[in-house]
Amino acid sequence: MAPAAWGQKLLYGSWQGSVDQSTATLTIITVDDDGLVHGTLRYDPPRSDGFAGSPFTTKIENGAFAIRFVNGTRLVDMHWCRDDLCGTFYTPDNTATPVDFTRAAR
Repeated sequence: MAPAAWGQKLLYGSWQGSVDQSTATLTIITVDDDGLVHGTLRYDPPRSDGFAGSPFTTKIENGAFAIRFVNGTRLVDMHWCRDDLCGTFYTPDNTATPVDFTRAAR
């Protein structure tokens, strides 16, 4: 397996972080050799707009990926920060907040 593909496989599993007033659980289900990422994001409790999460498909480009959701929120520039995934969370009005996801406890 090519080094980039091997690194992408390390994304498998659940990651948790705080987004607004919720615990967000990002679960990576599959990552293929072309950089397509399939997973889910779940908020507990659901966001104030009632959005509780959604499945997603995105693509890793230049070492990072973005996830856009139907409620207008998005996670942008998700990339490795040592052992964590970090990036920026945007609300529908473009308010930006840094986010950090760590491996969820097993």
